[in-house]
Amino acid sequence: MQRYIEQLIEMLHQAQNNRPSPHDLVLPEEMEGLRGMIELEKSLEEDEQTMENIFGVPQIYFPPEDRLSDEQVQQLKKAIIDLWHAYHYEADFRKGEFNERQQYSKLVAKWKKGVPVLRGTNGTWHLEMFDYEQYWDEDELRYLSDEEYDAKFPMKNFDDFDDDETFYKE
Repeated sequence: MQRYIEQLIEMLHQAQNNRPSPHDLVLPEEMEGLRGMIELEKSLEEDEQTMENIFGVPQIYFPPEDRLSDEQVQQLKKAIIDLWHAYHYEADFRKGEFNERQQYSKLVAKWKKGVPVLRGTNGTWHLEMFDYEQYWDEDELRYLSDEEYDAKFPMKNFDDFDDDETFYKE
């Protein structure tokens, strides 16, 4: 299996060199300061593609995390993140929310999702790797139960709400 992991990592490294070329923009000198923004806007005008298409590496090539050693998970996760950085994509994980194996699985799951093809040299597309179905507590770095969340952030009765009040008790 290790030989296969090494070949997959090499494929991910080679994919870094296949980044689409920037748009050929001819701008007046006074607009050169806006080149990065204009390149980003032109990239967002194009149809989204899957990472599989952009990178040329099929998602099926990635083994499930339960078939990998801890070291292999770390190696693949690093290679994926390095590839994403080369293409100006950033995976946003909250500290403590997912372990290494879960992060690897989430990165691989994004392979089939549509993302903009960033051709410029500026800008980064952030992909949030959060679980929005649960209440994350930044102070405690853990999920809160519904009861804990309601106790920490009690809602006012909407019928008693005035325009000059906040929704939450302080």
